[in-house]
Amino acid sequence: MNPAVPEASLTALMHLLAEQALMALGVPHPMMKEVPPANPTVARFYVDLLGVLKEKTEGSRDEAETRQLEDLLYGLRMRLMDLKPAADVPAGPKS
Repeated sequence: MNPAVPEASLTALMHLLAEQALMALGVPHPMMKEVPPANPTVARFYVDLLGVLKEKTEGSRDEAETRQLEDLLYGLRMRLMDLKPAADVPAGPKS
């Protein structure tokens, strides 16, 4: 039996990209047994894709879609900023 597939929509696309970004940030997905390690480069790619989507759909989104997209981008960018300092810390000398 196949699970219900949501209707294809701008909102579905936004959430699909956001979900991929979250997984790349190391946030566990309920369907996965193991949490992959954070990969800020891949996470940034998905956040950038959402940014491109925002730019290219400007003037075509309704208010709810615009609000959702802006909220997703804000939340993901904040998570990236939280992750970035840890990723930028140089490794200390090996003993």
